[in-house]
Amino acid sequence: MVEKALLEEIRERGVLRIPVDFSPPPADGFPPEFYIDPKTGKEWGIAPIMGRLMADDLDVRLECVDMPWPEHIPALLSGKVDLLPKHVNTPKRALLVEFTNGRFMLYRVTALIQEKQLISDKEDLNQEGKIISVWYGSSIKDIIKKEFPLATIKEFKFPWIEVQEGRADACLTDSVTKVFLQKHPGLKLMRDKEGKLIIFSREYAQPGIKPGEQRFLSWINNWYQYYEAQGTINYWCNTWWESFMADRS
Repeated sequence: MVEKALLEEIRERGVLRIPVDFSPPPADGFPPEFYIDPKTGKEWGIAPIMGRLMADDLDVRLECVDMPWPEHIPALLSGKVDLLPKHVNTPKRALLVEFTNGRFMLYRVTALIQEKQLISDKEDLNQEGKIISVWYGSSIKDIIKKEFPLATIKEFKFPWIEVQEGRADACLTDSVTKVFLQKHPGLKLMRDKEGKLIIFSREYAQPGIKPGEQRFLSWINNWYQYYEAQGTINYWCNTWWESFMADRS
């Protein structure tokens, strides 16, 4: 029996399933990735927004499947969800996931440290005994291994709390918002001696699907090109997204 192509299956099912890991809304200091809008009660954030736009064009409804971030790629590969809406495309991940050509947000990986810390060089953290926290399941862990091979990596759902409470020396992250820094005055972004923000990596978030679904991949690439020309991608993934972010320079 020949298996149906995923694109055909989605349209017959009437549902496009994407994984999310709901966080509190941006007003609480979290990035606008996936959250429940307190005013409307709707799933909102860049992942549901892009997912719903795709679902509308497929004439299906969007289903946001809430699960811990580390389970997203396994859920895709096992067929529990159809699409990763905003994972960072890395060479290692691309061995598992088929990423589309279109790019969403540009992430800049920076470090959160305590306000009182006098750290302005990565070698201040690249030492045995230093602990660097990171969001659980994040590809940023590979950046830490490269930049800070002597430090110890620890993963948490809320990794900045470890820095805030003195259990970690720094937290590497890619989405620090202006509201977050206002709500956490004891934390700051790591800068060099001239006051310039230290950026450890620049990476794009891109839609990803299970390998082998060429028809669905082609459709998403075409979908992206259409909305790129309309300015929709730029609005949501640049103008809207960046309006929440803290200083980028």
